[in-house]
Amino acid sequence: MAYGDVKITRFNMHQLPPYERMQYLRERRAAAAEVAQKNASTANSFASIQSNNATEMGNLISKMAMQRISKTA
Repeated sequence: MAYGDVKITRFNMHQLPPYERMQYLRERRAAAAEVAQKNASTANSFASIQSNNATEMGNLISKMAMQRISKTA
């Protein structure tokens, strides 16, 4: 992120006027919140996949056990 021709760093941020500094910080916070939301969404997707996988694995094992029981009975 750069304002004008100069890249803003923590060393030169104090040279910005207060309003521009606040605008810059708001933009940074908004970008960070967007990244955090995207990461949370991805993590929730993976958690859902893992949960579904565990459920289906349990269903498969249960089905195999029931088939074995019905063959012996």
